[in-house]
Amino acid sequence: MNEPVRRSPLARSHADLGAVLDREAGWELVAHYGDEAAERGTLLERVALADVTARGKIDVRGSLEDALSAAGDVLSARIADDWAVLLCEPGGEEVLLPKVGAAAGAGSMVTDATHLFVGFALAGPELPEALARLTSWDPASLAAGEATGAPIGDVRAVVFRRDLPLPVLEAYVATEFARYAWETVLDAVRRAGGATVGWRALRGEGWS
Repeated sequence: MNEPVRRSPLARSHADLGAVLDREAGWELVAHYGDEAAERGTLLERVALADVTARGKIDVRGSLEDALSAAGDVLSARIADDWAVLLCEPGGEEVLLPKVGAAAGAGSMVTDATHLFVGFALAGPELPEALARLTSWDPASLAAGEATGAPIGDVRAVVFRRDLPLPVLEAYVATEFARYAWETVLDAVRRAGGATVGWRALRGEGWS
């Protein structure tokens, strides 16, 4: 029996851009758009946009401490005292969800939000220029490792700043806004001299 394929809502947009695909944990991921070396250059010299929707995402509300402790070293985007989103590798939510759910107390709600959010990663030295075209929110107000709710291209998003060699901001928006948000962010990235990149280039620069 063939394994069901999980795709980003933006799969058609990636196909139009000439994406070459990899398969991981049942997901189709954009490996690259035809020139991995050029994509690495975009990351190092300009600003890049990648679709990271395939990340596992677990929404935790209420009392957080026991649930987050059970998650171990999984990335935690803590938006408020009573709200966090756990971010893991594609398919990782299948193991993480029952583990976190069992540890969470009665005052917590743990939900698999993998298909509820589309995810974008923006990275590179020209990231501030691209963000200036996208939001009135000041990204400098967010320290590395912190998360918040903020508008990205007039769409409410969960944003998470990463502490990596390259400046990285991940943004997660509701799936129903996927195409509008992608086109808006891509336009800002292109105006800042950047382009789309695949998972291979992003991972090659230390993102995970």
